[in-house]
Amino acid sequence: MDSFSKKLIAELEEMEQAGRRLRNMSLAHMMPYTTGNWQPPVDVYEAEEELYLYMDLAGVDNDSLSVTADERQIRIKGVRKLPPQPSIACVHQLEIELGGFDRTVQLPASVDVNRVSSVYSEGILVVTLPKRKKTCNVRIRIIPGE
Repeated sequence: MDSFSKKLIAELEEMEQAGRRLRNMSLAHMMPYTTGNWQPPVDVYEAEEELYLYMDLAGVDNDSLSVTADERQIRIKGVRKLPPQPSIACVHQLEIELGGFDRTVQLPASVDVNRVSSVYSEGILVVTLPKRKKTCNVRIRIIPGE
């Protein structure tokens, strides 16, 4: 192979690697991880009376999931494993993140933790978080002191 072709192939390989790095960039990938775990992507939507959290958990076993919430945040933990393939002799590409994850999401409104519900179907976890009802102003009677 002539030197021009070698140089062209080398540059194409560099471009391919740069493209792969750009595709893998996201805010979650750029933030430093304190746990070293992977971070599944999350969408949070707000309706008039509820918040909806959608988490992409393709391949995660339902039995490994844990969801806990307080009034201002939700924490979702679990593990993703691939089925064993004993006949693998060589790996050509690895993009699926495996192992444990632990993701805490700050909520944009206070929620009623006693009414939170979740459904996990077809690789998507949907958590419905009813907003906490705002209390009205209450008039406080002042008692004169002695």
